Amino acid sequence: MRKRPEIWLLALVLLVALGMVLNFSACAKQKATASLEPYSTARNGTVYSVMPTDETTGTITDGTYTYSYRYASSGTGYSVTFTYPDGETYTWTENGNISSGSTSPDFDSGKYPDGMTLGRVLKRSPAAKHEEKSTKSWGIILFLLLAGGINTACPQLTWHLDVGWKVKNAEPSEAALAWSRGTGIVMLVIAAIMLLV
Repeated sequence: MRKRPEIWLLALVLLVALGMVLNFSACAKQKATASLEPYSTARNGTVYSVMPTDETTGTITDGTYTYSYRYASSGTGYSVTFTYPDGETYTWTENGNISSGSTSPDFDSGKYPDGMTLGRVLKRSPAAKHEEKSTKSWGIILFLLLAGGINTACPQLTWHLDVGWKVKNAEPSEAALAWSRGTGIVMLVIAAIMLLV
């Protein structure tokens, strides 16, 4: 009776595809909302108090000035526009790993904090901290756990799926099996680190 490595290969490909789908669904769109609970936080020696009006608007005060903010969806990310007491604005945009800021023409950067500072104040909300911690790359973690587990537990199988099917009546060397196990252990360690961080 002949072995059927095609079934194992197909199962592995399907699991990798599932992992990629899970990973990309976690990266779909950054949330463009703030906490609904008022909170205070210190930044650069100044204590800021945040008073949300709803999920997308609210005010921030530093004890001297009050600034309003408004979130808006922007591509796969979001932008938040801060309006200062003199009517000038600063818009902070985050789209994936790209961040940028833009101001209205007469913005006084010496008088008011910039939008990056106020944006970081909003990110210090209890809801935002919880949201940041909960966004893990589950697809990558699942793939590393699966591939690492298979490499560690069944190095002959991974060798056969990689090389053995090409050569009739071939057997893996001890070095090839050790390499497969070592790679599996490294994958499991990386997955464990990703789970803990």
